Amino acid sequence: MKTILIAHNYTENSFASMSYYLAHHLANLGNRVVFISHNPFFKEKEIISKEKGEIIVYSWPTKKRPTSIKDVLWFAKIYFKYKPNVVVGHFVGANITTAISKILSLGKTKTFAYYHTLSDQISKDQKHNGIKQKMLFLRKKMLYKLFCDVVVCPSNLAKLDLEKYYSLNKGMVVLNPMKDRFEGKTIVGHDNIIIISYLGRLDPSKGVLDLIKAFKIYSDKVKTANIILNIAGTGSQQKEIKELIANEKDIVYFGGLQYEKVDEYLNTSHFTIIPSKFDALNMVGIESMMNQTPLLISNSTGLADYLVDGKECFKFDANIDSIVLLFEKIKKNIDQQEQMSKDARSTFLNLFTIDNYCINFSNELLK
Repeated sequence: MKTILIAHNYTENSFASMSYYLAHHLANLGNRVVFISHNPFFKEKEIISKEKGEIIVYSWPTKKRPTSIKDVLWFAKIYFKYKPNVVVGHFVGANITTAISKILSLGKTKTFAYYHTLSDQISKDQKHNGIKQKMLFLRKKMLYKLFCDVVVCPSNLAKLDLEKYYSLNKGMVVLNPMKDRFEGKTIVGHDNIIIISYLGRLDPSKGVLDLIKAFKIYSDKVKTANIILNIAGTGSQQKEIKELIANEKDIVYFGGLQYEKVDEYLNTSHFTIIPSKFDALNMVGIESMMNQTPLLISNSTGLADYLVDGKECFKFDANIDSIVLLFEKIKKNIDQQEQMSKDARSTFLNLFTIDNYCINFSNELLK
């Protein structure tokens, strides 16, 4: 039996469910899993007993981000209590867990840190790239170089980004999964209306401004486009986007969606569009395919590498001219949408299920 420590969010109802189910899979194999959950927050330790193993759930000392000396000292006690063989860290939770585990184990604990976001994307979305950002980059580089055995990348694009910016060959590609919540496909609306939906952050790297500008150019050109463009999300460009679409009857802004509304939003669309200029993978795309909705996807995303143009998606370049041509292509090939929907669902089942992730990643963790 091994002891595996995971620092993420212990929940079934978000992107972080990947770690929740991985913990249960590892425990079912007879291992002890120590899970440190940032959100939801657990005031008291919880123990989930399995037939062969167990899961022990903690939270950090406070609900704040774990960055203080208090967090370091608290984790050191956790380390000495359980002495994990393997540590898996996500986001800020990786900093303390991987570094302290490596130091206290004298290098024996095997450490995995996730590389969720591309460096180009971070740079694009930051308002200021000053000294603070450079220091954070150097800190992360030292963490990866000195304290991580493996940097887990959600796509080959992320692995290449790691090599380019950090000069490291520690990357291992493990595709992010999504919990299967599919219950059936239902598109609502008038006949001959094509519903295209965007869901995600409204930040520069996501390309939403170019999407809207391209849609307006196409609509002015065609006059009777019969396409409705839905936009849902919040971010730094929210105000600018609302002003840009204020008088557009064929563009509907939904604001930020609660997570329980995501499936309905994606499920009732003909296509989900992903106009990102930089994206390590894109979880909305995976959720869309889970909901049997095909994609319109930028070639600048990591997810595009795993899809076939004309099968479960139409691909395009992340610029206005290419998006205008995309709308024309959709209009001409809308008869393919039904088969593309089925293919999207099939691709999800082949590549992005929780079961696939748990089996593939646990094999690496337990080597």
